[in-house]
Amino acid sequence: MTDDSLSALNLPPLQTLTPLERGLLSLVERLTNAFEHSTVQLEHLERRSTGLLEERLTELETLLDRSISSQQAFNEALLDLLSAPESSGRSVEELGRAVDELNIILRQR
Repeated sequence: MTDDSLSALNLPPLQTLTPLERGLLSLVERLTNAFEHSTVQLEHLERRSTGLLEERLTELETLLDRSISSQQAFNEALLDLLSAPESSGRSVEELGRAVDELNIILRQR
């Protein structure tokens, strides 16, 4: 800390400070620097954590959309099977595809 910065804080010049006062001033300066460094680190951690959360939310949203689509396809194929048993071959294939898609989605979690 310079004499100019001391005078800006209304403190006497370094030469007029006692050794104890200079030691205390040095400790205050170190604490201030540590606080500033800690603040920068915490801001970085917050940005990184926020980015990870946003990324996971996006993935969850995508999986949820795919899951809903697969469940709709499964429901439609099941309704077709129940309403028109004569075309059960096609409905069973559609049910199988829907179940496979749901299994793929579940494995991605």
